[in-house]
Amino acid sequence: LELIKTIKERSYEGSLLSIIDGTYTPMGARMLRSWLLFPLRDALKINMRLDCVNEFFENVIIRQELSSCLKVISDIERLTGKIACLSANARDLSSLKESISYLPKIKNIINGCSSLMLKNLVNLKDLTPLFDLISNAICDDPPFSIREGGLIKQGFSPELDDLRETSKKSKEWISNLEAQEKIRTGIKSLKVGFTKVFGYFIEVSTTNLKYVPQEYIRKQTLVNCERYITPELKEKESFVLNADDRIVEMEYDIFCEVRNQISKFTLDLQNAALCIGEIDSLLALAQTAVSNNYARPKVSSFDDNRLIIK
Repeated sequence: LELIKTIKERSYEGSLLSIIDGTYTPMGARMLRSWLLFPLRDALKINMRLDCVNEFFENVIIRQELSSCLKVISDIERLTGKIACLSANARDLSSLKESISYLPKIKNIINGCSSLMLKNLVNLKDLTPLFDLISNAICDDPPFSIREGGLIKQGFSPELDDLRETSKKSKEWISNLEAQEKIRTGIKSLKVGFTKVFGYFIEVSTTNLKYVPQEYIRKQTLVNCERYITPELKEKESFVLNADDRIVEMEYDIFCEVRNQISKFTLDLQNAALCIGEIDSLLALAQTAVSNNYARPKVSSFDDNRLIIK
């Protein structure tokens, strides 16, 4: 029958599914494929499904409103699975937040429909607490890695905020050190730099070594200059480097805790994914019918085992 792929080329293009699949979401695509492979055999259920398709078919405004929502919804089902398996990253949580933000609008659209099956489809629980949790905790544009920091929003964790603020002040002190030391020592070519191997240092050219203060501690000798450290700079360096590592570690721990809290919504998210998949599939069938000028079949009964096509 070439339902999902052709016989000769084993290709999706040219199959029945390729003609009717106008779904917007991965959930809808999987759902429609399942409907083809496991078709209904109950006339009552078939007509209930056709009622939904017909309502979408006859209402262009509903089709447009639903399309605009479904186009931006990610794979909620897959994201939920990643969260349950503890493999979701911060971008996954942001995608989930964006997707569930459209659920109330979809629910309102469907509640305006007359089909009972459609109204039953959106028996969704309120996911506002989940949306708020992700919104308050996760940065709007988080990095892909969850091990490098930059995940958690300011204001979510007072302890993290305090550490960030102290680290920021220490970095500002170091960044201002060069200008202060130039004025104090009179060495205009003095520089404050940093390397991963040697850390922070004060660099003085060879011609200006006679102006170096006694409290400077030699750290490294190069061809044209000497590099120094001061007790205060060493202290700030130790705090900044340790603070950066601690911030990354703390953000990771907070992220894992947030992800664990989200996993408590697994059943609600799975139900939402199922509803979106069905709505998307029904809408795809309606849009295909509009585009191809299809007519609704009259399904009365299967008792006589006859199929009449006019």
